[in-house]
Amino acid sequence: MDAVKLERDKEINGLLRRLSELLIEEQREQGVYQQTPHLCDLESASLALGQRLSCVSLTRAVREVAAESDTHADCPTCGARCLLTTSTRSVKSVSGSIDVIEPMGHCPACRRNFFPSA
Repeated sequence: MDAVKLERDKEINGLLRRLSELLIEEQREQGVYQQTPHLCDLESASLALGQRLSCVSLTRAVREVAAESDTHADCPTCGARCLLTTSTRSVKSVSGSIDVIEPMGHCPACRRNFFPSA
């Protein structure tokens, strides 16, 4: 493992520990620890936090994919090179709803819209 990866892993672990501390603070405010909570309840709260993290990181990853995508694509009907614009739509992932950025082309010659595939 190189030094950059080690440093990144160290930072990730520190942030995860901080997130867990924030979760515990929230649970204390809710009185979760006034009686002995069931492990399933504690695990549910941890899983919910993990799902929130997953949605945030997926949304960021989708933005990165969009930023690296081509700005033009060939019309599937006539083959003309067309400018791509983007729109955002909500999709359901395993972790929850996320907004994805989707490219859309418009061919003036064919007067049609198209969604280019990878």
